[in-house]
Amino acid sequence: LPYGNTPENNKCSMVKNIPIPNNHFHKRWAPNASHKGHIKTFFNQPAKKKSRRLARAAKAKAIFPKPVSGQLRPIVQCCTQRYNIKVREGRGFTLQEIKAAGFPNKQTARSLGVAVDHRRVNKSEEGLARNVDRLKAYKSKLIVYPLRAKSKKARAEARTKRASEAIQQSKGARYIPGFRIATTRAAEAPRTLTEVEIPPKHHTTLPAPFFGSRGNSRAGPVTTA
Repeated sequence: LPYGNTPENNKCSMVKNIPIPNNHFHKRWAPNASHKGHIKTFFNQPAKKKSRRLARAAKAKAIFPKPVSGQLRPIVQCCTQRYNIKVREGRGFTLQEIKAAGFPNKQTARSLGVAVDHRRVNKSEEGLARNVDRLKAYKSKLIVYPLRAKSKKARAEARTKRASEAIQQSKGARYIPGFRIATTRAAEAPRTLTEVEIPPKHHTTLPAPFFGSRGNSRAGPVTTA
């Protein structure tokens, strides 16, 4: 460009001290381009949705009568002082909980669909009793099928009979029916605060020097030793 204040220079002149525009709009959309840009498309999302649904149904049929959601997990408190009022799904039940629920050992519990974590320890009686009751309720509803039928024909009939039932269990795949952990707390109904819950008014009880010369006159005279 020529120097000086010319019409050609005024067309491309910049205002203020800002970075020079250096935008890159040359995206290489072609999949066989030598310098392909970082472009990821998801045009196959509808097909993937269908394939995932069919895979869940096939898995439910293959592992029937085991639940698709996996093993039974305990209820544990969240970590840190900020989140310890909430509960979540833990890794596995402790050995103490397994023993208190009536399982002979951890191998038997795992074979019946119960997750076991030998590292976790119980810190409170409430948490121990809560998970023991959870295990006992699971045992009361547990149905153990034989591993193998006596004949090949019986196995084929059982497989055909349970095929339709296996498809149904894939619908609640996120949790075992009846053992979902409620992560939301029930809202407490409005009520009147008691005298113990009402915070005290310290400006009516502390001496006047705590509030300067215009402190509470009802605090009375201040005596010093």
